[in-house]
Amino acid sequence: MNRLLSNERSKWILVMGLVAIGAGLTAKNVISYPTECVPGNPVEIIRS
Repeated sequence: MNRLLSNERSKWILVMGLVAIGAGLTAKNVISYPTECVPGNPVEIIRS
């Protein structure tokens, strides 16, 4: 593990991965959808 982190490229890949995971978790908690878009009860279609 120490040898893996000694490489500068590996450090930046690890940092970018952590930033991507953090951004994904933040976006999941921050983005909320309008209630109109949430499916509720199924709509009954009446054919005449």
